[in-house]
Amino acid sequence: MTIIGFSNIGFGQNLNMVIDVNGRLVVSEIAGAYLNFEYNDGTKDRILVGYHPGELILKNDSWEKINSDKTKKIVLSFDYYTWKKDNQEIENFEAEMVKSYFQTRYLILHVYDFRERKYRKKYGCLTDENYIYEFNFPQGGILISCG
Repeated sequence: MTIIGFSNIGFGQNLNMVIDVNGRLVVSEIAGAYLNFEYNDGTKDRILVGYHPGELILKNDSWEKINSDKTKKIVLSFDYYTWKKDNQEIENFEAEMVKSYFQTRYLILHVYDFRERKYRKKYGCLTDENYIYEFNFPQGGILISCG
């Protein structure tokens, strides 16, 4: 007799989320993804999250922190890996998330990396950072380009 078991390693409900960088769906190019929490008393905490296309994988304690009245700020951060010629490049992206994003049916995170010139030209006037991001969700807004 064979017994097969599965474990979800303490993960809870996941968020329907897609991440794209410069118009390309992120399939396996990210690592070190965290939800970074800042609380009303000034303390900070972070929780490792997983990502598969279409799903941000959250632990049960992530949901407790997301829904807590003590949570002031939530930032998703991750390392994005690319290849340029024969050299691997890594960029760290951070995107602030408001609590209501976690209640939407779906969430799309678009990141525009200014290492690609066309995105620097299109959105570079909007920030001093090396990238800009926007979230799309039902009834969400849209990022306005520089011109």
